[in-house]
Amino acid sequence: MRTDRPWSPGPRLLRWAAGYPRRNPAAFCYLLLLAVDAALLRWVLPQSDGDRLRQGISTNLDNMGHHPLGSLFGSLLVVDPGGALNLLLVVVVGLAVCLALLERSIGTPRAVALVLAAHVGATLTTTAVIAVAVGDGSYPGWTRHSLDFGVSYASIAAVAAVTPLLPRRLRPWWAGLAVLYPLSRADWYGALPDFTTIGHCTAALIGLVCGWISGVGRSRPTTAVADGSHQQQPPGGPHTTHAVRR
Repeated sequence: MRTDRPWSPGPRLLRWAAGYPRRNPAAFCYLLLLAVDAALLRWVLPQSDGDRLRQGISTNLDNMGHHPLGSLFGSLLVVDPGGALNLLLVVVVGLAVCLALLERSIGTPRAVALVLAAHVGATLTTTAVIAVAVGDGSYPGWTRHSLDFGVSYASIAAVAAVTPLLPRRLRPWWAGLAVLYPLSRADWYGALPDFTTIGHCTAALIGLVCGWISGVGRSRPTTAVADGSHQQQPPGGPHTTHAVRR
């Protein structure tokens, strides 16, 4: 007599996890790199060396004036330890989920280019804001030396960029949340929020705009092969046709 076994999500979850690196190579490699860096900073390097490393890669005004490239790209390799909620939002939601969705929608090269553009654009914006605000007294003088590193600009850009993947009625709410949420945690200097809040709002706006421009939410084109089946082509490939997902 046939007996139905109880349904268990375990095997499906294991298959999904095993296929994650193949489906989302950039997101997987980035998460792996961040995990290795976090382990080195926590358990291998002395605390004094770790503090010097964070100070060296910080995208503050002084570092951006002396070694901008090292600060821009070094700051992408360290997660700001801001607590469990910060790790959940930045690493899990932003990178493990939204960056992976971007890869599946527009391909790995475009997804990586999008989050890099947002990180660089937001960092350059905050650098200019700090320079002006410190100069006119809106920010205190120590702001030019403050620590500013982490992956949150890239993460929030990925969150905003996946807006076209959502049902149409949810898109304005999701986009507004991505762009305006940083203001809920801002420190204010008169009418001016702190520079990291400005950076996060800027990164979200860049991600939102680049997501629409790069075709997030449009179906991946297919071409017929000899056996009559269809093969996926990357965005922008030959003989492409696009259907907007609603």
